[in-house]
Amino acid sequence: MKQLLCWNCGRSLEDVPRPISRHATCDGCFNELHCCRMCRHYDPKRSMQCFEDRADPPLQKENANFCDFFSPSTNAFSQQTVDRSSGAKKELDALFGSMAEEDNTDRDNSDEGADQDQLLDNKTLDKEALAKKKLDDLFK
Repeated sequence: MKQLLCWNCGRSLEDVPRPISRHATCDGCFNELHCCRMCRHYDPKRSMQCFEDRADPPLQKENANFCDFFSPSTNAFSQQTVDRSSGAKKELDALFGSMAEEDNTDRDNSDEGADQDQLLDNKTLDKEALAKKKLDDLFK
């Protein structure tokens, strides 16, 4: 039998009592478990996003609900969602993260006097201007 995983973070739900209560939450991400995203009837490709015709699906698929047709799905967790968010984080790190690392190494080597501190301030300003330009280019 396949193991139940949280629909949001993929953490194992073997310690959650069955049937899953409306108030049950994941220990890892604290999201509600008795929700459309965790149900085997959930299908984002359908217009009402539910295979069960008699169900009255809520607007917010991630919130807990009182659906009588709820049945936990072993395929609720989607690695694709995690990959998309980690991809976005990598893009932000590429834009801003490398600057923070460079600033830290520059500041560690700044024991040589006030002249070098002024140079570091100029470098920081240049880096900030470059980051602002990259950010502005994203929204054009």
